[in-house]
Amino acid sequence: MKLNIKKLIFSTAAAVLFVSSSIAQFGGTIEFTKKVGKMEVNYQYHVSGDNIRVEEVNDGNIDGIQIMDLGKGTIYALSPDRKMYMEVQNKRPAAVLTVDIDKTGKTKTINGVKCTEIIVTNKEKDRKIVYWIATGDYNFFAPMLKTLNRKENQSMFFLQIPGMEKSFPMHSIEYTLSTGDVVSELVTNKVTKGKVDASKFAIPSGYDKFEK
Repeated sequence: MKLNIKKLIFSTAAAVLFVSSSIAQFGGTIEFTKKVGKMEVNYQYHVSGDNIRVEEVNDGNIDGIQIMDLGKGTIYALSPDRKMYMEVQNKRPAAVLTVDIDKTGKTKTINGVKCTEIIVTNKEKDRKIVYWIATGDYNFFAPMLKTLNRKENQSMFFLQIPGMEKSFPMHSIEYTLSTGDVVSELVTNKVTKGKVDASKFAIPSGYDKFEK
């Protein structure tokens, strides 16, 4: 009986190890542009497991940084110009929206990845967002949006779509529902898979903590 129990424990552990090792997660860098009116801002996501670094890049310079640990739910905001950092406390309740979701079945290839079209509409806000969704190993994206808890339509609408646990919007456009005018656009420019140096997710030496 003892031998059988040992065999059962061993086979169960082996099965768990196999399942865990088979769950691929994105690691690497995603570069994208956010357009609002005539304003364009470039961003980079650096991803390694639960660690995410978001950089705002303009004219080759990093203007702002956010470092997140999704497992701990922590967010640090860094100012490269002032060499300061602070922990961001986000205690706002998650948004509750009533939306209509249309999975049109249309597909197109973006950055070498097949994407499917999903349209999310909210009549109360007079907004419609057209997402082109890539599905794969993007396990970080939805938890990142929940951790940031931004009150932006692009983020809030995406979180209303079921089954997006491993998905990422390669391209999305927000429209005013009543007029058809474009409000905002997110365009993914480049996706690079690979190992990200651990130093990306640490507060650099020489940075002082901002005290309110």
